[in-house]
Amino acid sequence: MRGSSRMMLILTAIVWTPALLLALGLGLAFLTGCHVDEGSRHPCVVCGLDLGGLLYTLTMMGWLMIPMLPFMVLTLLFGLGSGMWALVRGWWA
Repeated sequence: MRGSSRMMLILTAIVWTPALLLALGLGLAFLTGCHVDEGSRHPCVVCGLDLGGLLYTLTMMGWLMIPMLPFMVLTLLFGLGSGMWALVRGWWA
């Protein structure tokens, strides 16, 4: 893997981290049957552990997606362009 590709992979991971954390929080809340909202944390006891604070923190990461949205779109466009370029190169090789 070239240096620029590695850097793009790292930047993509950083940009998409808030979305992944939000999805993780919502998924855990769904699986445990806990209530999660932006107002405050709610108690969520699973196996003797209160996960309410963790779920609240994970879902609040969704707010970081707002400033990251333009960069998320750029990573999608770059990935689409790279994929198309690879297809064209493979087609003519």
